[in-house]
Formats: sequence, C-alpha cells, structure tokens
Amino acid sequence: MSLDLQRPRSLKKSFDALLVLIAVLGFGLAYYGFLAGGAWRVLGWAMLVCEGILAYGVFIEPKRLEVKRYRLASVKEPSEWIKIVFLSDFHAGDFRFRDWFARIAREVQALKPDLVLLGGDYVCYEAKTVVEIEPLKDLSAPLGKYFVMGNHDYFEAPEKISAYVNSLGYVDLTNKTAVIKRGGKKLELQGLDDPWYGSPMTVKRSSKEMPHLTLAHEPDMLLDFKEGETDLVLVGHTHSGQVRFPFIGSLRPIPAKLGRKVEHGEVRINGVSCIVGNGLGECDARPRLLARPQIVLVEVGI
Repeated sequence: MSLDLQRPRSLKKSFDALLVLIAVLGFGLAYYGFLAGGAWRVLGWAMLVCEGILAYGVFIEPKRLEVKRYRLASVKEPSEWIKIVFLSDFHAGDFRFRDWFARIAREVQALKPDLVLLGGDYVCYEAKTVVEIEPLKDLSAPLGKYFVMGNHDYFEAPEKISAYVNSLGYVDLTNKTAVIKRGGKKLELQGLDDPWYGSPMTVKRSSKEMPHLTLAHEPDMLLDFKEGETDLVLVGHTHSGQVRFPFIGSLRPIPAKLGRKVEHGEVRINGVSCIVGNGLGECDARPRLLARPQIVLVEVGI
C-alpha cells in the first residue's frame, strides 16, 4: 500500500449542519428583505431563489438518475457490438441505501446489457455498509460481470468489501485481464487497482489486433498511458464535481491531478479515449447540482 490506510473522519454531520445554517440565514435574509420593502425586496427574492436551488440540490437532483449513452467503434468496420453498463461511486452508507440500489438494478436490467462493469467506491468509510448494494446481485449479463476497487474501499477492511462484491456474482478484475468473446470476435478487458491506496499493474495489451478496454477507478491513470496501449478507459471518482454551475463548472477542485480535464464525459488524454462517469452516490456532502447520478451505457464495436 502506498498511503496510510487510517480511516478518515466523515464530514457528513458537519456538511449537514452547514446546509441547515445556510437555509436558516437565507430565509432570515429573505424575510428581512420583504419586510423592509423597496430595494431590499431584491435581496428577498434573491435569497428565495438561492433557497430553491439548495432544496433542488439536496432533495431532487440526487434522485434524478440518468442513463448516459455512448457508442464507440474500436475497429474501423466492427461486425459485433457489445452493450456495456458501467457503474461507479456507489458510496453506500452515508446517503445511499438498499432501496436506491434496487432502483439502479431495475434501470440497468431494463437496458439488457451484455457486460456489467463496476468501477469502485462501494462504501463511504465503513466496510459493513457494503451490504446496502446487495440488490446488484440481481443483474444479469451474458458476457459477464466484473469489478475493481476504489480509493474509499481501502479505508477499512478492503478484503471484506472485495469478497462481498464477489459474492454478488462479480469477478474481481483488479490487476487482471479477461477475454470477452462475441460472434467470433474478441475484446480484451483489463482491470487496474486504485492508484491512491492500491498497487496498479502496468497496462498489458496482448495484441494490437484485439480491441482492448481498461476498467479503473481514478482518471489520473491516464497520465501513465501511451497512445495505443488501450482503446478505451472507463473511470469514475470525480462525481463531476457534484455541485456545478453554468459556465463555471465544479465549485470544488476535481480530486485528480488532471483536474477539470477529467470532470466528466468523454475525454482524450495522451491519445487515449476515456469516459468519466458521474457516479451514483455521494459521500460527506449530499447535494448534487448539474451532476446527476449516472448509469453509463457504452456500445463498443469490435
């Protein structure tokens, strides 16, 4: 392990207290503005708008699950297409529980995926909360279900978290490879360990002729990649900043050396294509704004 694995203190209560304080101050200023009248009414209306945005970010957007779709050909003339569902950043334990993951399972199954890939961060801090993702066991995918670990999964008993996800029917692909076969065509799938707390292996492509896909958690992996080493990387980790504003982007720094280059969506770093998912859960702070929880659906042509 490259870093101290002491479990950090959750900031959930601190952030919740701050939200309550902001709400109280906002309503207080709005009341004063309308009471004072005149130009102060502008302040009152501004505070009400801010309160509305806060309420939307806390109570509405976190429930607005979306499916983000991509279609990419890994060869010039693909004869087969593989429908891949990528899920990441579950963060069970702070704000996300079994009913949420049951909803995700229903949504994913309706997409009829060929392959399901999990990109880590199954918990926030406590290993015991991983049981909340139990509904994901019901997902079926004819070409397999695989997972890797995220940085939050290493804070407490990572071996137990890995074993539990495996017990749900998912194959641990951490620092391993698998060959996916479809209609006489092959896709090489490689999973990498988390770079913050784990020990990721070097990308190893068996053949330039065989399409290659990399499953990882953290987008800074791309700093070590060279063009041609893989055709596509699937990652999460950033939550798209979780709270964003138009023209500004994320209010907080993106937790990666690549920063805003890997906020979300389809990006290209060092000549390598990458899809960064928004994730499905939140840790510490509960609001989402312009960063809806996301199921990523990628159709890959081979």
